Amino acid sequence: MATEDVTGSDGGNARPAGTPRLRVDEVVWREVGEDLVVLELSTSTYLTLNGSAKQLWIGLSEGEDDPALIDRLTAAYGITEEQAAVDTEAFVAALAERKILAPD
Repeated sequence: MATEDVTGSDGGNARPAGTPRLRVDEVVWREVGEDLVVLELSTSTYLTLNGSAKQLWIGLSEGEDDPALIDRLTAAYGITEEQAAVDTEAFVAALAERKILAPD
């Protein structure tokens, strides 16, 4: 089994339109200390999420849309809305690339 660190780099990939939704049938996750460990069931790959990635995953799991995810980051880290939007976009694009998000 592989373990990967999700950094939020989008690699130039487009993200799905609309409110991003996790494919809960494709992943399971647990909080382990300060991290969130996600298992991609189809590939048996573990992802380790911490910091803003962990915050964004929690927001996605609660059905938050982009504005709510951005608000989550600005509240948690005191960053600008613009930076939070860039970080959110990159993280969601990385999940889309891994096919962890449900299609619209």
